[in-house]
This record gives sequence, C-alpha cells and structure tokens, in this order.
Amino acid sequence: MISKYQIIVTNIKEQISSGQLKTSDKLPSIRQLSQQFSCNKDTVQKALAELRHQNLIYPIHKSGYYVLETPDQTEPLALPESDIANIAYDDFRLCLNETLVGRENYLFNYYHKQEGLEDLLQSVQKLLVASSVYSKQDQLVITSGTQQALYILSQMMFPSSGGTILLEEPTYPRMIELVKTLGLAYQTIPRNWSGINLTALEAIFKSGNITFFYTIPRLHNPLGMSYTVAEKQAIVALAAKYQVYIIEDDYMADFDAKRQAPLHYYDTNHRVIYIKSFSASIFPALRLATVVLPNLLLKAFLSYKQLIDFDTNLILQKALSLYIDNGMFEKNKLALQTHLKHNQAQNQQLLNKARNPFPYQLLNQQVIFQIDKSRFNNLQLAKLEQFDQLDANYLTQNAKQYLRITGQKELKMFLDLL
Repeated sequence: MISKYQIIVTNIKEQISSGQLKTSDKLPSIRQLSQQFSCNKDTVQKALAELRHQNLIYPIHKSGYYVLETPDQTEPLALPESDIANIAYDDFRLCLNETLVGRENYLFNYYHKQEGLEDLLQSVQKLLVASSVYSKQDQLVITSGTQQALYILSQMMFPSSGGTILLEEPTYPRMIELVKTLGLAYQTIPRNWSGINLTALEAIFKSGNITFFYTIPRLHNPLGMSYTVAEKQAIVALAAKYQVYIIEDDYMADFDAKRQAPLHYYDTNHRVIYIKSFSASIFPALRLATVVLPNLLLKAFLSYKQLIDFDTNLILQKALSLYIDNGMFEKNKLALQTHLKHNQAQNQQLLNKARNPFPYQLLNQQVIFQIDKSRFNNLQLAKLEQFDQLDANYLTQNAKQYLRITGQKELKMFLDLL
C-alpha cells in the first residue's frame, strides 16, 4: 500500500512535470496540503522534505515552498571539471533562486552602496573573525573577484611616496599579467621553500621606492609553502618601520589544515590589506571577493571602484549572504576539506611507492617537485616539457627548477619517467 506521504510527493511531481506548477510558483501551504490529502502536518512536511531533497522545491523563510525548476525549462550548465564546482553548485543555485523569488521590491528599490550589500558584509565579517581576521564592518569592501581588487589597488594613490610594486617570485600569474599589461613599475624578491630573505626584504623596503608588497603568505601560489609565525611577525614589523603597505592574498584560507593566523592578525599598525576570494571555496565562476582595508585607504579605493563597477553584482551578493548564513558554506567547506584530504592521501601513496629522488610539496590537488635536471638524460628532459614548469609564475628568468603536477594521472606519468 502506498503511503500518504508518497501520494503527496507523486502528486506534486506530476504537477511540476506537466507544467501545472512552473518555476517559482508557490506551493499550497502545509495546512492546505494536510486538508487536501486528509493527513497530519508531519506527513506533509515529510513529503516536502523529500521533494526538496530531489531539488524540485525550495523554502523561503516565513513565506512557504516554491518550485525550483520545471523539466522543460532546465538547461544543462557546463561546469568546470572541478570537484569544488560540482559539490557547491546545487546549494548555491538554491540560494540564487531564493534571492530572486518574491524579492522584486527589494531588487528594484535597493539603494546603492559601493562597499557592498549590507547583508553580505555582515555575513563575511563573521567568516573573517573565524579566520582570525578582526576588522570593523566599515573596513570591508566587496569586489568582483580578486582581480578587480588588485587592479584598483594598482591604480589608486597611496600615502607613501614610492611608486614600485614589490612581488615575490614566483607568484600568482594574474598579478604578473596585471603588472605587464599596465606597464607598472615593479621589483621582485625570491621566495622558495626555505622562505624569504628578510635582510633583502628590509633593504628593499628601506629604499623608499615600494608602494606595496604583494604576497601570498599561506599555501603560496604556486609553491605551496606558508610563512612561519616568526616570518609573519618580521614582515609586518618591517612594513610598519618603513611605512610600506602589504597586500595579503589569502585565497586558500579555507583549506589550511593547520589553521594558521594570517599576516593581518599580527598587524597592529594598519599596514596590511587583506583579500579573501570565494572562488576556490565555492566554484571558480563565482567572482566575488572581500577586501579588508585600513581606514586611511578606504576612500581612495571606493573612488576608483565606482569608476569600474559601482555596484558589484547585487544578486550574487545576496545569494552568497544566504549561502553563508544558512550554513551551506560551512557544510560544503568541510566536505571539500575531506575530499581534498583524500586526494592528498592517494597522491602520498603513489609517492611512497615510487623511487622519487626529489623534494616535493604535497598540496590539495597538486604536487610541486624541485628537480635537478642534471639527473635526467636527453630523452627524459624532452619528456619533462609536457609538465608545467611554472613559466607563467615568473616575471624574470625562470630557472625551471620546479614542476607542478596536477592530478593522479599526471603524477603517475611523472613518476614513471623517473
């Protein structure tokens, strides 16, 4: 015998598939459904929970349940071949729908705020506190991704007199593209698995030529290492001493198993500009980031931002706020951490079995090797060209001493070459 809750599920599914209920249509209330099917409210709630699990409906607080999508309106979305994108997409889509349904007045009568949507600023501030980034809400600005934030910072006037950007090398390829495309004055300082030469850094800061130092302190792109506590404290102290600003790109903060404190945590002199992106934590196509600015820089930053993008995508901002507040961000972050830890374990097993003579850094989905090319014959050297030798991560001459291996298939190919 078919249970009452299954009858309700089947009935609503048939209405959706036939088009009787269309996308964004509101379902009858729980009370109305219980009367219609002559059952108690618990049975109706069980049926609605099942429909929600099947991604056919979604709830809006104090409003009711709505149809998510009807079959004839559903088009396949091409997602990147990324576990990160696939895990988070469905939940974020629910938040997008909840943002749009029944909010016409809100969307069309919202008064612009360059800093970002108030709801999202509040949500993000709580996230930042959990990552040991302590700031006031009025220091936060939402941007259309890290790239926009870096562009604005590269163009705006800083109180310091220097006109040169200091970059660690190797570094984030898009920062290199930005510097090259805009013809910005720059200087580089080497960074490797041994860290950074603090004496050399002090000499560069002392020259008075540096506007800001762009760095990725945690899980560095591309080499994967992190500054020690002593290095962070020393860098922040040097920045304060010589009045240099630091841009801290903390793009992998959500995947740091050691939960290290960022540079911003050690900054008591307001020299650190902190940037957090949501692309890695949710999916790459979500171009939203948060910038934590010293008060002295806030006005100049917003002045440039309004010339480019007065209002960062409002709908995405609201959806991200809902995604954070309803616990989806934390849930999916934990799932991703587990998934990536599993990837690491599998790669470690391959490395343990192989005869690998080179030091390496094991990352979430990649392995970075520091190689000695004198140990390869000509045939092996030719085959090495198929692997990423980090050319895009260097502004100056690349000694090609590192290889970035992505995925187990590529790792097996490299280990077989040895």
